[in-house]
Amino acid sequence: MSTITTYAAARKNVFVWLAALLSLVAAVARIVFAARTGGMDFTDVVVRIILPVAANLFIAFRLPLRGEKQFYVTVVPVVILTLYLCIAGTGVSGRVAMTLLCIIVSVVFAVLYCLTFMGKLSSKIIALVYFIVVCALMAYDPQLRAFLTRYWPLNKPLFVSDAAILGTIFCCLLAAKKLPPWKEGDPYRLRFGDRLDGRRVRSMPVMSKVTPYFMATRLNRSNYIADTVEISNMEKYIRQKRKEGLKHFGITHVIVASYVRMISEMPELNRFVAGQRIYHRFELSLNMVVKKEMNKNSPDSSIKVLFDPADTADDVYSKFNAALETAKEEGVSNGFDSVTYVLDYLPSVVMSFFGFLVRFLDYFGLLPSVLEKVSPFHGSLFITSMGSLGIPPIYHHLYDFGTCPVFIAFGHKYTKYELNKEGETVAKKYMDYKAVCDEGICDGFYYAAAVKTLRSYMTHPERLDTPPEKVVEDIE
Repeated sequence: MSTITTYAAARKNVFVWLAALLSLVAAVARIVFAARTGGMDFTDVVVRIILPVAANLFIAFRLPLRGEKQFYVTVVPVVILTLYLCIAGTGVSGRVAMTLLCIIVSVVFAVLYCLTFMGKLSSKIIALVYFIVVCALMAYDPQLRAFLTRYWPLNKPLFVSDAAILGTIFCCLLAAKKLPPWKEGDPYRLRFGDRLDGRRVRSMPVMSKVTPYFMATRLNRSNYIADTVEISNMEKYIRQKRKEGLKHFGITHVIVASYVRMISEMPELNRFVAGQRIYHRFELSLNMVVKKEMNKNSPDSSIKVLFDPADTADDVYSKFNAALETAKEEGVSNGFDSVTYVLDYLPSVVMSFFGFLVRFLDYFGLLPSVLEKVSPFHGSLFITSMGSLGIPPIYHHLYDFGTCPVFIAFGHKYTKYELNKEGETVAKKYMDYKAVCDEGICDGFYYAAAVKTLRSYMTHPERLDTPPEKVVEDIE
């Protein structure tokens, strides 16, 4: 990461807000032009209206919101606007030489902008100077001035939009501030290809990188595993914890704490696939559906709990129970419940479009963080207790929407009578659990090692009372 140059644009930067304002002006002016002009074919509508408006609106809303962490979000819309100006410039002159020159100049700027803010160039000066020179040449071009004079009355909104686009790009260049070189120990800096909820894993084997393109959904990539755990030590551990004052401590807490500890040693299980790309999640989060009361008429609610890989069993207990108690409080709804209540009032057609829009935004990592934080479909693990219902575990499918790569269901405990080494019959207690895993995040050997690690902590939970000696970091 030390070789990557990163840029940021703070919200207090005046050029950020000027770029957003000019983007809105450009979008509105172009919409006005479209409303006044008839007879455009489909290609004209897409190239001259839809793409420029979408690119401008993207900059207007995303630059102020994400410029501080992800200034590179401007790369794609600026390239779209640059290529649009390239196409628009070809109409100024019928000469082939001028048309080719417009195309070359625009493409060169698009390349410079991409290389700069994707971190490949160490300075923005080249792109900035190049843009100023091109704009200066345009301003003194008599042919362009004659063209504008001739068509100004008819195409005034279009020319205003084009001027605002140039202003937007210029303000984006001025808003970008180069950050100091990254040093070992500094927080991770997002770069092109990353998402707010995870960084892209760039060092995976090619086979692993292409797999999500051929098995595009989690249902296609799902692997199923069933395992059984002997829980005699777990029950002793639970009784001890309750004596220590953790009165609601139970099997769920042991399983969750074991999974958290496993992640501290095997971080690849905290990856996810989104947009056919593989990412390492920044947070370790668990999702679970709970009932406010244990009866069939009680409504369901979901909880989302954030953990630290270094958490002990006591830490897991306090965080998990705090979220559980909040979810069960009468009259209290979590963020996801509030969202679903609002969506329930939408007409089915509108709801279908909203679902499409949310999936589209999530595919490209553009889902608003406020939705991602409350969504039960986004997280490191989804867990469900069949034991509390008195039934065996099920294979619960993964969700194609969201980022959750593992779903674990555990069942009720039961007794088996076995012969010990002395030939005596002894009673042992067991618990079954089943997991459905997205094979896109790591290979089968890694999953097998993870299952063994998880089982070892569930059978010897006393090791969860001390923090791990070291939290293993995922590969860059």
